[in-house]
Amino acid sequence: MLRIHLLQYSSKLGDVDFNLGRLIKAMETLCVGDGADLIVTPELYLPGYMSKDMFFQIAEPISGKTITKLAMEARRRNCHVIAGFAERDEDTHVLYNTAVAVGPNGVLAVYRKRHLPSYGIFDEYRYFGIGKGDIPVININGHRVGIAICYDAFYPEVSRVMMLRGAEVHVYISAAPDMSRLHFETFMIARALENVAYTVYVNTVGQYDGLGFFGGSHVVNPLGNVLIKAKYYEEDVKTIEVDPSDIANYRSHRPILKDLDPSDVDLVVKALTEYLNPKLPIIKAKEKEVTTVSNY
Repeated sequence: MLRIHLLQYSSKLGDVDFNLGRLIKAMETLCVGDGADLIVTPELYLPGYMSKDMFFQIAEPISGKTITKLAMEARRRNCHVIAGFAERDEDTHVLYNTAVAVGPNGVLAVYRKRHLPSYGIFDEYRYFGIGKGDIPVININGHRVGIAICYDAFYPEVSRVMMLRGAEVHVYISAAPDMSRLHFETFMIARALENVAYTVYVNTVGQYDGLGFFGGSHVVNPLGNVLIKAKYYEEDVKTIEVDPSDIANYRSHRPILKDLDPSDVDLVVKALTEYLNPKLPIIKAKEKEVTTVSNY
């Protein structure tokens, strides 16, 4: 069993200590101490998604004070947390939009966002590097949990990797504005149905620089049913208990793994290769016309 807490909080921009303090207070209130609790925050919750150039000053390595303290609190309360964080690589000093998972045994996983939106109101490429690492699947209370971030949900390959690695629960932390509401509410149902898995979506909320973030955090079961949903446009905390061990039963009715055809993946790779390396059209030169001059 997993006891999942959707921590739909806004962030105080640039104030990591303040946001961490609120998270620790939530851990004190929500965690029972039996190892089954999983608290999930929005994307970049600790620094605040719209911190912009402040990221360069406040980003920290995973081994820094913030994640060290968070891991210590998780150990003390025998619970688990997936939190959004601005990470600075210790070696290269490149910044990443990161989801870090901590539990009683310390840091369990570090996931760097693979797909960075850079259109419309988004400018993540300005601050963050592209995550090239693996897609983590971790063990929480005997259940397999995958982790990804926001725009990654537009790419079903991410959730498919989680499923193939045994993830029963797919967690997406997010900072999605109003205009993206339909997208994510649709994607979470689609990802649940196509992988026969639970999806967990936790979104930030509030107004930043005139931009509204809609909240609406929710959990979807493997049949595509929304089990619980947080308020729109308000801070909210929702808790739900799920039993991912029932995935085997769901998949007996929809045998996604049995019917998966590996040749489909080959076709995707082939099509992608052709798309990225298009063949240039062969243009044949016209033969020169020869004009014969008559002597008559």
